[in-house]
Amino acid sequence: MGKITKISYKNLFNKNSIFFSLCILSMFFMFWYGYNSNYWNMGDRYSNTTFLSGRIIEIIEDNTSINEAGARVGQQTLLVRLLQGTRRGEIVEVNNLLFPIEHSVFGVVGQRVLVFFDNADGHNYFSHIQSYDRTIGIWIVIIGFLGLLALVFGKSGIRSAFSLVFTFFCIIFWLLPIIVNGTSPIISTIFISIVIIVVSIISIMGFGKKTVAASVGSVMGILSYAISYYIISFFLNITGFNVSQIDVLVIAGFATTASELLFASILIASIGGIMDVAVSLASSTYEISISNPKTNFKYLFISGMKVGRDIIGSSANTLILAFTGAFFIQLLLFSVTGVDVFVAINRTDISIEILRAIASSSAIILVAPATVLFSAKIMCKK
Repeated sequence: MGKITKISYKNLFNKNSIFFSLCILSMFFMFWYGYNSNYWNMGDRYSNTTFLSGRIIEIIEDNTSINEAGARVGQQTLLVRLLQGTRRGEIVEVNNLLFPIEHSVFGVVGQRVLVFFDNADGHNYFSHIQSYDRTIGIWIVIIGFLGLLALVFGKSGIRSAFSLVFTFFCIIFWLLPIIVNGTSPIISTIFISIVIIVVSIISIMGFGKKTVAASVGSVMGILSYAISYYIISFFLNITGFNVSQIDVLVIAGFATTASELLFASILIASIGGIMDVAVSLASSTYEISISNPKTNFKYLFISGMKVGRDIIGSSANTLILAFTGAFFIQLLLFSVTGVDVFVAINRTDISIEILRAIASSSAIILVAPATVLFSAKIMCKK
């Protein structure tokens, strides 16, 4: 009985238990900070508008049709029962105009929708269907994905799911609020990116030499990204003020930090790729050192770089294709409308996508030798 108590006590206070407990506690603090910050209250300046979830209970009138492009257009008059706020349970009549754009919603009975109200002078003088209410669907997809991770990979999948949840809390409840409250986007994004990387790698790999190597390699990748970003943006004459809709942020009070937001957004998108390469190479180098305990630094470094060549080739290609795919419709539009190639490649939006792809890929390329070098140094026996 005493032995069982001793083992349980030891397991309760081991490094992993303490680590995950501290991470969970920090997520509670992040949620508290983010929820109580100005980040969630910025909508107060637009207090004349309200968005409420509702369910369509009746279609009073339907004058819609399918146009030649296959999109439904026209007008509907709907009865919607509101599902939230002080007006929960109230039934309102809503006019629904359908255009061939992303926000158009074809109303059917039972469909959950988001209703926009313009409360000018205290009266609901205008309302329309803003979009589908996808909240429940989003939660189902997220929980399903995390469950799939746990089902397929077991304990490792649960650890990966935990790191994803921690990353979500860091970005939504920590990074965004402190940027809104005036902190430099560059400094805050770099610092929080390092926190995300270290916590994610420890969550997935536990404590050990390969964890240290992967963390150091990832941090070097962030440094490589910063250098690459400023070199490429200099040659392409790109600043944060070139980004689409940045004028809205400037009006909202981000004029002093607008030039840093592009840097922050690309870095956030690159964290996963940087960390993936660092973890793969640190693990490979570690396995080589375990299989041959008498190996020296030179052999470990050369072997690790051989593995790195294959990983970098596929990772860089994946990242380039990811950014290209995100811009695919715009590229297709250039072809359809006959935009000259020379004009197209000199467009600001094309240059920004080139900056995103090359800066991120450069960081991934440079993280490989940094990770292998440090891994070989701490794992070699000679």
